[in-house]
Amino acid sequence: MEDKREQLQREGYVILSQVVPAEQLARLRLDIEAVVQRQRAADPAWDSTSQPRAQIAKFVDAETLGALEFLLHDHTYGISARLLGCPDAAVAATAAEVLCNPEFTPGAPSPPGQSWGTDPRNWHRDVRPDTDGPLEPLLEDQRANGPAHVQWNIALYEDQHLHVVPGSQRRLTQQIETSHLERESVGTLPLPASRRVELGPGDGVVYNNAILHWGSEYSAAKKRRTLHLGYRSFGRILPNSRECRLPVNFAARFARETQHRRIADRWLALVGGEFLTLREMFQAALAGDERGFLVGLDRLHPPEEGRLACLILLTKIVLELRGKKRSGGVADLGADRSVYEWQLGELAAHFQDAELEQLARRFERVDELLRSDAPKHVSGFLGPTTDYEFETAAAGTTAATVVTAILQR
Repeated sequence: MEDKREQLQREGYVILSQVVPAEQLARLRLDIEAVVQRQRAADPAWDSTSQPRAQIAKFVDAETLGALEFLLHDHTYGISARLLGCPDAAVAATAAEVLCNPEFTPGAPSPPGQSWGTDPRNWHRDVRPDTDGPLEPLLEDQRANGPAHVQWNIALYEDQHLHVVPGSQRRLTQQIETSHLERESVGTLPLPASRRVELGPGDGVVYNNAILHWGSEYSAAKKRRTLHLGYRSFGRILPNSRECRLPVNFAARFARETQHRRIADRWLALVGGEFLTLREMFQAALAGDERGFLVGLDRLHPPEEGRLACLILLTKIVLELRGKKRSGGVADLGADRSVYEWQLGELAAHFQDAELEQLARRFERVDELLRSDAPKHVSGFLGPTTDYEFETAAAGTTAATVVTAILQR
């Protein structure tokens, strides 16, 4: 597995054969099909969506629980931990979806940078400057410390949709790529040096979601049922894909005292522990307590190199907290909410409105370093047109200067 880990670091993706054991494929197809049909029945937009997705944890029942149990399989969860270089106990799942073909032949995707975001049928990285910060600090962190998150596509039927640019997860977009992407309609054609990922039934690809990638050929002509899973590590670095999209009640799908339930509960405990660290850090920031703040930073991101990315992500979390508190969005803690949204609400509940405003003012000093003079969009990114910088922060922005900006009176 060490050679696969090195390939993931170098090229940004690894193809694995028979991730779904041959003897399990037929049953998994049946379970996933039941999940898809339940999602379709519950989603009025399903038949008009160019890239429909089904949420596995939301729609399994006792008879189809195998679809969710596969999230904990050694071929998915176990391999993810080994590729991330972590013990299983330090890794948790963040997503469990099914990518499906549309029920019609969709038109061409809108150009990137719409007000609602960017259609992922264009070339993109799963990075948004408004929610993740500029690309370069994230890449610097990963180059120094390795990725803390992996994404999977596991084909239940033949799948040749995904294209990637090997090695692009280690660098900014090159000028030849930018020129290609900015030409009309080229956002939906292969890039120079790109490769098509060809998966047979049961095969999977693990990839770094900062890689330039693109999904092609979405149509009703060919059935697609591809598992789309995510896993992240804790206590190494804070990944930009830190959000757990699983529903808050997903662990309860498994019977008590089972191994699956123990693992799922451990995942929830990892998320809860991280949010406790965030709470303690934000309380320290409010008090101007540098030692307390740095103790939390050491837990979230033990290596000193690459910490700027972590501090930028903390800034995004604080501003999201303040925004949701203002809108009242953190008050709804229904079972359909994601683990991340639930924990965000729990975190907000520990602060008075005035405290969150004061905390946000401290982190706004960092936010200013991430903005440009005018709104724009850079091809190859998700998200809308924005005045946040897409690739680099202001000159002289370091982890040390950011900590100073947050804690200064």
